[in-house]
Amino acid sequence: MKTALVLLALTLGACAADSTPVELGTEPGAPPEATFDEAFGREAPGPFGGTACGTAAPGACEPMPLASSGIAPLVDAGVVVDQAAPSLSAPSALDGPCGARVRELLRQPALPGAPELEAKRTRILAYAKTEPVLFTRVPAVESPATPAARTYRSMIERASGPWGLVQRLLTVFAQNPALGRAVLLREGYLYAERPELAFALVDLVRAHHLFDEPRIWIQRGQNTLFAERSSGQYVYSDGLQRGQRVRLLLFDRIGAGEPSAPAHLDFRELRRSLGFDRVKIVHLADGAVAAELRYDGLWIPSVLEARGASLSLQCEVVPPDLAPRIAAFRAEQARKARVVASLRRAMLAGVDEGLPFDEPLTEYGQQDGQLRRFWLRAYQEGRASYELNGDRYLTFDVRGRPLVPQVCVDFVFDTLERASGTWWRPRGERPARVVGKLDFGTLSDETLRRAWSFVELAQNHPEWFDTHEVPESERIPLKHGGSLAEYLTEQADGFLPGDVVLIRGYAPWDKPWRPRVMHFHSFFVYESDPVTGFPSMLVGNPGRPLLQTWQFEAFRTPNRSIWYRMRPTLSWLEQVVEVNGDDETNFGVPPLAAGPT
Repeated sequence: MKTALVLLALTLGACAADSTPVELGTEPGAPPEATFDEAFGREAPGPFGGTACGTAAPGACEPMPLASSGIAPLVDAGVVVDQAAPSLSAPSALDGPCGARVRELLRQPALPGAPELEAKRTRILAYAKTEPVLFTRVPAVESPATPAARTYRSMIERASGPWGLVQRLLTVFAQNPALGRAVLLREGYLYAERPELAFALVDLVRAHHLFDEPRIWIQRGQNTLFAERSSGQYVYSDGLQRGQRVRLLLFDRIGAGEPSAPAHLDFRELRRSLGFDRVKIVHLADGAVAAELRYDGLWIPSVLEARGASLSLQCEVVPPDLAPRIAAFRAEQARKARVVASLRRAMLAGVDEGLPFDEPLTEYGQQDGQLRRFWLRAYQEGRASYELNGDRYLTFDVRGRPLVPQVCVDFVFDTLERASGTWWRPRGERPARVVGKLDFGTLSDETLRRAWSFVELAQNHPEWFDTHEVPESERIPLKHGGSLAEYLTEQADGFLPGDVVLIRGYAPWDKPWRPRVMHFHSFFVYESDPVTGFPSMLVGNPGRPLLQTWQFEAFRTPNRSIWYRMRPTLSWLEQVVEVNGDDETNFGVPPLAAGPT
């Protein structure tokens, strides 16, 4: 019998097949996380991971089409525009001082933006964890560059699959961070206009590959964070992530010393403060932006002042008869922001704790979902560990936080319950589950721990959830990356932060001698792009809780497609969720980089 304490294996599991009521958790034989890393080392990944399409044949993956640009003219996909609103397409018709300011701004020289990047915006958001800023110009490559820097940069730019090449070069850059900066950064930006390179940079590059100074700064959106070098790694020295290891996002800007003027604008913070849900950029000028901001389907001409990366509203053209409608929409957006901030806090708690997936390391038959029962007994008896099939598991982490095993739908149930105040007491306190305003009863009725049970719960409680079943004709397998990205952009209003998404399909690790069974997996939409509305970040437990992209899910199970979207109703969330009055102030825009601590 094994005696060493081990953490749960971080398998890339998923939820059970709905056809077998007793099955819980991941599909049997799900590949370990190492397989994920090895697979991405292949030299020629196609859309959403290349061989995820189930074949290495050239052209087997459908290429992703160019997405709508954030620079006008922007095709507004799937949005009905109220023609009663004024428009920047006819600036001469805009009344009042703001109309005059718009016309003045439109006469100023336009900044170039980054049109090639904007043409691939949603494709890149689908591939890589990204801070979705808007560039006023393309950041420049370091000049003059050394011959080595020019050679390495050229090799990376020409590689059809840059992941493996970047991985090999990191050992060189760790010894020579200045060379790493010259090759991988543009004016300090972790920047890429190709989705494959974007993925490689975010997946592989760490701050210590780029710097060896004792203190650096990271510009993310309009915020500047600081980090200090410790034991060869950089950890944040301020902000909400103080003490955590630095995880870089695409379009982060990294440097030492005094930052120069940025080449990007942050629309996420502006969206949070104003309450619009989409932006169309009409004219970028030095220090100002002419844009249309969408409120309840109305595109409102607005002038934005730019100070560095930060934006603020200078003026807007709102007809008096539309002002009450816009004010009501802004008020509703503020209400939604408060409850979704509480949900995100619960989501990030699971990510921070690294809650283990409920699948035994050693499994006889189908035993997914059984670890929670053994964990509960150990927790109630105050034991530090428990055993199943000869393997030993920890009851608490090193900080005394309960390590509650989860199948993927448990993450959904647990997040909603935690946001209501329901969770387990830490080590050192009397073992108990503190019950807040919400308890789904999954402890007493384990049949609820199936994705299909969550669908039934949502359908039976329309006052709790707005349930949308995707028509069969619209169920696009994740391997068809282009069609999926187009669909998610067109249907962006159907996939908002806080929504629960269920995907279903056959898994690549199913044994060929077993009957084929379609499997569910569930996760939340975590964040969206303020420009296109694309649901850019997801969060769930596919092996451990993590923030993830559509690319990640497409690689794991390319034949799955979206079947259901469940949206918790605002009225219900306001009844059950504990809202911290300082959530919006303390949280600001939600962090897009997080991991276990």
